[in-house]
Amino acid sequence: MAYGSNQMKPKKIVSFEKKIKKNIVLTESNMKKLKEHAKLHKGGMKSRHMKVMVKKMKEGFTFSQAHKMALN
Repeated sequence: MAYGSNQMKPKKIVSFEKKIKKNIVLTESNMKKLKEHAKLHKGGMKSRHMKVMVKKMKEGFTFSQAHKMALN
């Protein structure tokens, strides 16, 4: 089918994947900071808040960014 000047060409659909850094190992200082912070939460490192923080930090977020995300 030919496209005339009054007809629209179909748009090309492009899907983008969310790029997440994977397999980041937490540094010794980050783990020390997390363990100290875990003392403030009931359940320690096993609490939901801490699990979310560790997960987000392994995805490449900073401690404070991960903390904000874990509060929501």
